[in-house]
Amino acid sequence: MVKSKLIKLIIVSLIIISSSVFANPNLDQWLDTEKTYKDLIDEGYEVKSYSISDIQIGNGLMLILFVTVLQNENDLYECQEYQTMDQNLETLDMNLICKQLVQPYQRGVGT
Repeated sequence: MVKSKLIKLIIVSLIIISSSVFANPNLDQWLDTEKTYKDLIDEGYEVKSYSISDIQIGNGLMLILFVTVLQNENDLYECQEYQTMDQNLETLDMNLICKQLVQPYQRGVGT
């Protein structure tokens, strides 16, 4: 009984490992866009979730990551905003990227 369970576990493990070995690392389902929060809100998207994370990166600097998910019917965007702040909470640098959820596609030149 124990032997058959062990054999099944080994077979399942081998299947999982082999499928990850052959997985395509160039597939993506999030397409970068030029849209901003304002664009999406103006188009009728609503905020569905929001999270904030902070990382102390040394020398009194902090990296803050804001992630917002916006939805309009069956269309979904995830916006990521990165801010580097000093110890006085003054923004030194900020980047924003909004990505649209799409059917998985092959990344490559021009995508």
